[in-house]
Amino acid sequence: MIFNRYLIKMFFRKLIFVQAFILVIYTSFLVLQHTEYISEYNSSVFEILIFDLMKMPYSLYQTMPVAVIAATIFTVLAMIKNHEILAYVSLGGRIRNIAAVFFGAGLVVGIFLFFIGEYVNPKVEFARDKYEKEVIEGKEYNPRGELSDLWVKESDNRFINVSVVDPVDKILVNVVEYFYNSEGKIVKIVDFDRGVYNGSEWVLKDYKVYDTTNIPKMVDNVSSRVVKSEAYNNIVSIINTNPKLLTVDELDNLINLYRSKGLNADKYKLLFYNKFAHPLSIIILILLIVPLTISFSRQHSYITLAARAMFAGFGFWLAVASCESMGRAGIITPFLANFIPHIIFSLFIVFMLYKKEHGNN
Repeated sequence: MIFNRYLIKMFFRKLIFVQAFILVIYTSFLVLQHTEYISEYNSSVFEILIFDLMKMPYSLYQTMPVAVIAATIFTVLAMIKNHEILAYVSLGGRIRNIAAVFFGAGLVVGIFLFFIGEYVNPKVEFARDKYEKEVIEGKEYNPRGELSDLWVKESDNRFINVSVVDPVDKILVNVVEYFYNSEGKIVKIVDFDRGVYNGSEWVLKDYKVYDTTNIPKMVDNVSSRVVKSEAYNNIVSIINTNPKLLTVDELDNLINLYRSKGLNADKYKLLFYNKFAHPLSIIILILLIVPLTISFSRQHSYITLAARAMFAGFGFWLAVASCESMGRAGIITPFLANFIPHIIFSLFIVFMLYKKEHGNN
């Protein structure tokens, strides 16, 4: 029990140190990158610093796996150097028990990371966007809109209703525009099935126009129309355009909406499963590093052990990136795209722990 507490304390102390170091370096680069705001918006260095400090929760979420790899390596190597693991095993301790302690530590970090990604990041990024517009750019801030059933008053005589807003591919689904006169009577209705942004213009599919001045009648009906629309650009701009900041509930609602309209929701399923796969990666990385770093050989090299562990961690993230690419391409399902690396490397972890338990270095 004393050994377990000592191990956990050492791991978290090194993790905090490494993560703090990474965040300082990363934030410093962001500040240097945003110094252009001084000349562009006449912002102060302090305002830029506050702006980039607000990104720290998201930076922590993204860089935690790197910090976990480094902290695990430093912890195990320090205990090997002090012969603490050898003494523990000599007194009857088992490698699997050490791995179990690290598993518990990884579980805590994983839950913390899920909490950051689900509850902290969206709120902080919302505040950061507001701070950028109002303080740095000196403009009025348009708050983020909803992803479904969005109503926008575009002008004094025009309302726009959008059933679904796709912030990933910039697509508007089932759009209806209502034009009314000074007396409040609707005089024209425009609707289209889908609007797709191609970088400069909007391609509107199944476009229809109805004149409702007297007797409602259709006055225009084309399969496709290309337009430039500041109104549609504004609608997309007030939506959270970083899909990684969507919550589990938002993603689930968006997936259900896409299903109900017969649209492919795989890109959102990828993000949905990643909400769980990313924190789980922390546990996989820790348990992967531990058996690769432990060695009882008198000829071991700390550099070799660290390099081997870092190579394995890099291999895991390469597998994660490859599977995500195949998932986006539709080669494998979103679920498998997120969890195949975890399954494969879990089997490898069991194999390595078995080898260590039987005295193989």
